[in-house]
Amino acid sequence: MNKTLHGVWRAGVLFASLGIVTGCNDDSASSAVEADDGASQQSAAQIGSGELSRLLESVERGESALSISGVVSSTGEYTTADDPRYGGVSNDVFRPATGGGASRRGSNAEGPYAISIYTDATHEDDPDNVVRAWISLVLPAGAEAGNHYQVAGFSEAEDDQVQAHVRGDGMAWTFSRQVSGSVYLETLGEQVSAAWQLEAADGRGDDAGRVTSEGAVRELPLTLQSEAEYELTVNGETESALARVTGRDNMLIIGNGVYLHLPEGATAGSYPVQAGRDDGVVRAQFTQHEIDEISGELTLVASGERYDAEFSIAGSGEDDVQLAGDLRWIALVEQ
Repeated sequence: MNKTLHGVWRAGVLFASLGIVTGCNDDSASSAVEADDGASQQSAAQIGSGELSRLLESVERGESALSISGVVSSTGEYTTADDPRYGGVSNDVFRPATGGGASRRGSNAEGPYAISIYTDATHEDDPDNVVRAWISLVLPAGAEAGNHYQVAGFSEAEDDQVQAHVRGDGMAWTFSRQVSGSVYLETLGEQVSAAWQLEAADGRGDDAGRVTSEGAVRELPLTLQSEAEYELTVNGETESALARVTGRDNMLIIGNGVYLHLPEGATAGSYPVQAGRDDGVVRAQFTQHEIDEISGELTLVASGERYDAEFSIAGSGEDDVQLAGDLRWIALVEQ
């Protein structure tokens, strides 16, 4: 269940930066300013930490909360599969980061991981148009539970910062510039519990539209991705790859132009690999290389409702190719 928060964006105020200090011409006054500045920064950090803790306490196990305000305002209605505005299920998700653009790319075992939390929202320029809205948080590699992380935009984030943006469905609007804020990770593993507060803009200038967002999620389970880890040797040159597997109907695209067509109704067991179509075999294609003959073996192992696999494939022709590796969490169409 996704609940809208009614809290207001709160941040610590650094009183010294306001310039409300008298007697700044002597050393004692200067020292007082420095002391006040240090104390206020510490106070701001404490306030921010306390706010994130309270946000996390506001949600129950398996629940999330998301509030957006500013140019865009959340409506408090959670998008479900029954909502006719959308063709699919709008589920909150915790998964390996999917890469693309400036986003990080993650694996099931090591991350980096991404959190996406959904709600409905309206833009002030079109207040009657309620769209699905979400916040994406891409955690840094090696993120650990119990830590606070600063937030930045996808293109600007340092390696130890969280990448973040706020978006509306169908590219209705995107707030991915001038991003700042913080994220607290209470737990991170097979589940994630986290809270955040951030600001973002839809442009780089002072006149850009702005939003603030705060929210939390508790014990959201990790959604594994279909992935391939392999070594590809072409004409004596070897590269290692870890990639998301795409495709449908037992046709797997594992990267580097490699396609694996598994037989219909494939289940646990070993299958020969070849270039041509045939019953009970895996057909392999190397679309980026000139290959005439292909041989090898692929072995499927059940992993719950999905499959893992090991494979070793050799291709010859104008190019000489050796491919070996693993598939993980693969969905197959069974008869």
